[in-house]
Amino acid sequence: MRLKTLEISGFKSFADKTRIDFLPGMTGIVGPNGSGKSNISEAVRWVLGEQSAKSLRGSKMPDVIFAGSADRHPLNRAAVSITLDNSDHYLKSDYTELTISRLLYRSGDSEYQLNGQSCRLKDITELLMDSGMGQDSFSIISQGRVEAIFNSKPEDRRNIIEEVAGVYKYRKHKEKAQRELDDTMAYLHRVEDIIAELEGRVEPLEEQSNLAQDYLDQQQKFALLDRTQLVRQLHTEMAQKQTADTQVVAKQAQVAAHQAAAQEQAATVQALKQQQTELLAQKDALQEKLVTATQQVEHSQGQVNLSGEQQRHQDEQRQQLQAQLTMLSQQLTTNQTDLAAVQAESDQLATTMKDAQDAIRQLTAATDPQVVTDLRQQLEDQRTAYFDQKQQVANWRNQRQYRQQDQQRLQQQGQRVAQQLTQLQATAQSAQTAVTEIQAKATAHKAQLNEAEQALDAEAGQYQQHQKQYQALQHNWQAALEVYQRAQTKVANQQASSAEYGGFYQGVRAILKQRQHFRGLLGAVSELLDVPQRYTTAVEYALGGQLQQVVVDDETTAKAAVGYLRDHRAGRATFLPLSTVRGRQIDRQTLQLLHSMTGYLGVGSELLTINDQAQVILQYLLGTTIFAANLDTAVAISQRIHHRYRVVSLAGDVVSASGAITGGQSTQSHSSVLRQQQELQQLQASIATMQQQLTDQETKIKAQRVALQASEQRSQALQATINELQPQCRQLDDQLANAQTTLEQANRRVKAAELEIQQAHAGETDEQADQLAEQIVQGEAQITETEAAVKTLQAKIKQVTTAQAQQQSELTSKQTWLAGAKERQQQQRATVKQLQADIAAAQTDQATATTKLAELERQQALTPADAQAQLAQAQADRQTIEQKLATTNEQLTTVNDDLAAAETANQRTSGLLQLANDELQQAQVSQTQLAALIDQQQNQLSEKYQLSLAAAEKDVSDLPADDLAVQLKLLKRGLDEIGTVNLNAIDEYREVKERYDFLTQQRDDLLTAKAQLMTTMTELDGQVKTRFKASFDQIAAKFTATFRHMFGGGTAELVLTNPDDLLTTGIDIMAQPPGKKFQNMGLLSGGERALTAITLLFAILQVQPVPFCILDEVEAALDPANVTRFARYIHQFQDQTQFIVITHRKETMVQADILYGVTMQESGVSKMVAVDLDHEETRTEGK
Repeated sequence: MRLKTLEISGFKSFADKTRIDFLPGMTGIVGPNGSGKSNISEAVRWVLGEQSAKSLRGSKMPDVIFAGSADRHPLNRAAVSITLDNSDHYLKSDYTELTISRLLYRSGDSEYQLNGQSCRLKDITELLMDSGMGQDSFSIISQGRVEAIFNSKPEDRRNIIEEVAGVYKYRKHKEKAQRELDDTMAYLHRVEDIIAELEGRVEPLEEQSNLAQDYLDQQQKFALLDRTQLVRQLHTEMAQKQTADTQVVAKQAQVAAHQAAAQEQAATVQALKQQQTELLAQKDALQEKLVTATQQVEHSQGQVNLSGEQQRHQDEQRQQLQAQLTMLSQQLTTNQTDLAAVQAESDQLATTMKDAQDAIRQLTAATDPQVVTDLRQQLEDQRTAYFDQKQQVANWRNQRQYRQQDQQRLQQQGQRVAQQLTQLQATAQSAQTAVTEIQAKATAHKAQLNEAEQALDAEAGQYQQHQKQYQALQHNWQAALEVYQRAQTKVANQQASSAEYGGFYQGVRAILKQRQHFRGLLGAVSELLDVPQRYTTAVEYALGGQLQQVVVDDETTAKAAVGYLRDHRAGRATFLPLSTVRGRQIDRQTLQLLHSMTGYLGVGSELLTINDQAQVILQYLLGTTIFAANLDTAVAISQRIHHRYRVVSLAGDVVSASGAITGGQSTQSHSSVLRQQQELQQLQASIATMQQQLTDQETKIKAQRVALQASEQRSQALQATINELQPQCRQLDDQLANAQTTLEQANRRVKAAELEIQQAHAGETDEQADQLAEQIVQGEAQITETEAAVKTLQAKIKQVTTAQAQQQSELTSKQTWLAGAKERQQQQRATVKQLQADIAAAQTDQATATTKLAELERQQALTPADAQAQLAQAQADRQTIEQKLATTNEQLTTVNDDLAAAETANQRTSGLLQLANDELQQAQVSQTQLAALIDQQQNQLSEKYQLSLAAAEKDVSDLPADDLAVQLKLLKRGLDEIGTVNLNAIDEYREVKERYDFLTQQRDDLLTAKAQLMTTMTELDGQVKTRFKASFDQIAAKFTATFRHMFGGGTAELVLTNPDDLLTTGIDIMAQPPGKKFQNMGLLSGGERALTAITLLFAILQVQPVPFCILDEVEAALDPANVTRFARYIHQFQDQTQFIVITHRKETMVQADILYGVTMQESGVSKMVAVDLDHEETRTEGK
């Protein structure tokens, strides 16, 4: 492989696109300081993936973009492309020429390309890995790189050998494995810590879980039986309540009937009393009138008898009226006093009733079942707290007892272990000696095994390569087979569609399916035409539906086909009988004109072919259709022939003979029967090609399989060789492992003994035990407080239950009294009304007497005649009043009798009402008690089991009542015997056990991963050691020989600073130039050190040649003689390495085959000029 070209554009001082062609031989690049020579080597380093802006002499990566000059603006992009000749496939790529490009924009965007295709930096790095052209490789060597060799530390110089040995990828793999191992170990330690914590919890939790599960099983059985008992009790009580409800309804109806009767009788009594009052008032009035009339008669008689006594009589009458007024006043005062008393009593009764109603409301609230429910919930909470406290105290006691036992055990064990410690230490020392001896033997045997394994690794790499190729071939074959099968499926589908004449009109399809019944039927036009693919679109749009016209031999066949379509109602079709259809053609003059026009393709009948029998059909359909290249030429042709014929373009645009233009593009893909037939033919041709390709692929696969089997056989032979060596190594490994195990066990025992002794001393003073004792005392105090609270709540519940029973009785009594008080209040209201009526009557009589008295005062003494007339009138008035009074007395007697009877009936009804109310109250009390009991038991069912009655009825026991009671007692006793349990232990144990099992599995997986990683790292270390040692030995030998050649004598050596540790050893350079002593390179002069470093680079190139090497002023510190020797020595490697030397030393320029000059004709912009020195020399010699 060699470097062909380098293209630079916008990179540093190369503002213009610059191309450098590298020919075979040594290429020199020269130019004055600051001209941009080194920018070429940096461009190569940059395009190969350099990521350090500092190494490119910049502060940030965009600094590599041309920054402008006095006459030029800055550029926005830098681009570098390097082309490599990979015809020998030096790089692992199938390409014979590789072009790697890198672009960077000032915005920071960048891009890598490989042969013009975008790729990643990783792809470039992997392509160049171990090729000698990667980072830190020797394909680009600057003066600073030479100085770094003799200025660096010995440990840093080993990187040079590692690059040659190609262990970079092994180091990367090991670093990755080490990171994975560190992560694995960190996670393993965490897992082991968690497992150690969980191991102490699993067994106690398992015991607690089993006990809790037993408790739950018995509790579940107890709950079932308890629910059954509650359900049965509820059914009984609900039946009793239903009976009580019926009784209450009946009693309420009876009370209502008695109340209605009482109200009716009270109304009757009230009406009779009102009537009695009215009659009494009427009687009193009549009696007063009778007295007045009698008095008037007597007065008149006196007037008649004794007119002189008239005055005396008036005086007496006046006295009587005054006495009557006095009596009425006293009666009115009495009635008013009675009315006030009755109203006061009524008001007091109302106040008492209000107090009774308030008391009833208070008693109703006091007898609320929720009070007892809340108290019972508080009691349950206290019991739960009590059980938790008991459990905690029990745990603390167990911990204290355990620690006490542990302290005793540790003290006894410490005494015993102290006696064994000396013996254990001696055993550990013996085990260490055995491990050292076995390790030495194992190292020697493994060295022999490594050589065999390296050979197997090489064969394994070849086998993997064969396997990758085989898999790639197989993958390609499967992909090709899938494409082939899809094509076959598509062909089958299209053949099926063709067999069914898919895409044809209904009538045409029906005729073609029955074509065997019509001998003269040739087929559809699309079936008979042979259309080149170029003209397919034009023919489709030119003919359109005519492609589905059916060609027949004569009219008879056409008529038969039409009759078939009509009889079967199968659609319509157009038939072209050969006997009647006449072809059409363009006249000769027009044809001559068309041939001279641009864009003319031909006449359709000449461009297409058809079945020989149907040639006339082609002439008929396309004999006058002209094909043009495009629409423009079609329009031009149509205009030139004066629109006499139809013109169609290849795109399907049609210019008709009338001048109309039809064209455009449909939004949907157009698939006509003609195109379907062409696609089918193309697919069939493709399938034939695919079959051949599949056959070729299968042949390659078989050949690759044979190669794979041969490689596998060679690997098996090598493995057999390794198998002979491995038993000895395994035996030594086993012995070493056993010895190491013995050593580890002995060390662990020593450490365990020392730890046990420390624990024994530390356990003598246990502060935690004292703390546990204090916690136990505090816990027991809390238990005592909780017990007191439980007892207090139990007493309060009992007190509240008793008080509610008493209050319920008081409530019933007050409700009964209130009902009677309401009746008394009704009677008082009637009495008030009666007194108010009596007061009104007395006031009326009082007004009448007052009026009479006033009248009497106005009367004067009468004459005897007037007195006689007055007497007669008075006697008549008295008689009338006596008759009315008799009638009133009779009515009053009747009313009194009716009133007495009504009052008797009313008293009897009131008694019955009172009895009915008492019975109703008793029934309501029973109903309320049953409802409260049912509600209480339903609440209990809901609170204890979170079930309704309907839900509880679905899951009950069928045990008889007696057996149920016995089982409940036994289960209750069993639960009491189990005592307090930790119900959370079930879930906790399950979670802990699941986590413990999971973490145990994780630990096993991590240990396996650790072992695998350790094995991988060991194998990688072995590879690194082997490759490093082999490369070092080769380079050291070449370095010694090259040193003598470069210095013209003397000697030099590469020395390992730590030969026993090939993974970390440094490298010292010892040199003895001619005439000097053998000494470290650091003691040489500057020129000698530079030449020694260059010598080492030449030695490395001999061991691992690189395709090309760019030397950037590496010989700047050498004197002319050494520069000449340096330049001549380069020519020895021209056959294996292409050298590009950047220099300003004349001695080097002379040895170059091609010389490029870098100049800055324009300030800040580098330009290239080239000279072929061999050609110039030859031309000079020819002259």
